[in-house]
Amino acid sequence: MKLKALIVTSVALVLVGVSTYAWMHYVLRPQPTECGYCLRPLHNNLRVTAEIDGKRTEVCCPHCAVTEANQQHKPLKLITVHDYLTGNAMNPESAWFVEGSRVNACDREGMHMNEMKETQDVAFDRCSPGTFTFANKASADAFANQNGGTVMSFQQLMQEVQYK
Repeated sequence: MKLKALIVTSVALVLVGVSTYAWMHYVLRPQPTECGYCLRPLHNNLRVTAEIDGKRTEVCCPHCAVTEANQQHKPLKLITVHDYLTGNAMNPESAWFVEGSRVNACDREGMHMNEMKETQDVAFDRCSPGTFTFANKASADAFANQNGGTVMSFQQLMQEVQYK
């Protein structure tokens, strides 16, 4: 009788433990609010899930992911991208990208100063120019016509990754 009670108690404790883990992992797990590479705020209509060297990260835009992969000298895989107009997630291989437009969606934190408290020009900004994702070529063309930039396919974008 004691053995049966011990088994039932053990099973109950395991179920409570598994349920607690699942609840904390899936319900309480906060959605990332900043880019895993540049630490700027994530925007739902620009968000990218990228994988560099097997590690998945939420990223502010495809340009930031390409820059990080090149800086790490590691291969890049884009898992999901979001349409700039609707915010809908989609497969990157079917998306169209606009790079080099006049639009910069990433926030900047004030001016930069050197140790003498003199203003300093930014020599490199990994998020500029940003890369915007569109569900179809017509939307990408319309955006580029209005804001400048080059329309690219997924294959053209991935050619910028130096380490494949």
